[in-house]
Amino acid sequence: MKFFDLDKIWAYCFAAIMGFLEPLWVMLLWFLIFIAVDFVTGIYASLVEGKLITSNKMQKTVVKFVMYATAVFLLHGIDAYMITFTKLYLARIGCTLICGIELYSIFENCYRVTGNVVFKILTQFTLKKIEENTGVDLNDGKSLGKRGKSKRKN
Repeated sequence: MKFFDLDKIWAYCFAAIMGFLEPLWVMLLWFLIFIAVDFVTGIYASLVEGKLITSNKMQKTVVKFVMYATAVFLLHGIDAYMITFTKLYLARIGCTLICGIELYSIFENCYRVTGNVVFKILTQFTLKKIEENTGVDLNDGKSLGKRGKSKRKN
């Protein structure tokens, strides 16, 4: 007689994780699509511009995906299990913001590749909408540097 049945333990853990993620699967799919398209357009833009593509730059995409996914999971946990008296849709809001920023980056990459003014207009429109709806200035170099690195001196 087995005291611990590892197969059952793994099955229960997998079922619990899938049950937690089930309400998020469509959002996570779109989230993954936006990040993948940004990755591909970024590589293509770098190739067109003759820039060197390094594994360090590719690693940043993986880190970005993990951090974004962690944020969405935590927001879903807060919405589903901590603030249960009302639905705030925190994961949906967070995922929408992340996808909006990725869309801005995709348009920016397309403009770098084609130089077409339509992508410049779409980039500026997306930037304006993000700023209006969130109050975050993506071009603000005072508080945040490129790609979110703080410029504060300690």
